[in-house]
Amino acid sequence: MEEVLQVPTRRARKFLPEDFKASSWDIMKSYFEELLHRELSSLSDLKRWFQDRSELESVISEDLAWRYIQMTRYTDNEEYLKNYQYFLESIQPQISPISDKLNKKAAASPFLNELSGIEGYDIMIRNLKKEIEIFREENVPIYTEISMETQKYAQING
Repeated sequence: MEEVLQVPTRRARKFLPEDFKASSWDIMKSYFEELLHRELSSLSDLKRWFQDRSELESVISEDLAWRYIQMTRYTDNEEYLKNYQYFLESIQPQISPISDKLNKKAAASPFLNELSGIEGYDIMIRNLKKEIEIFREENVPIYTEISMETQKYAQING
């Protein structure tokens, strides 16, 4: 008997609408701001906040990955190239500073230490603190330029 492969299904979204598309900063901005201004008055609030942030960042990361895949698969398609470049130039530079603010919000929570020792949180907390330490607003345009040059190389190499 032949084995049937099960295609994994995506979990239902809890923070973002099911039809959410990471198509522009204007669409994403309100979700980042909601996280930034949400009150964290308990450990369960902080856990939910991390889950919602993770959902938002995962959807955005997946969108960027598909833009990259399409651009590198179809190197002669100008639309795929423009979509990828648009993300690098217009979306990513907006995400970086607010992501730093979100990191600082989490680090300032009095409940953060309660997550230490809970499986899955120690590495995340360590990375969060390291990101705060190394983030510099003046580096955002430099990272954008590096990403654009990397994209050009990938396109030539493809």
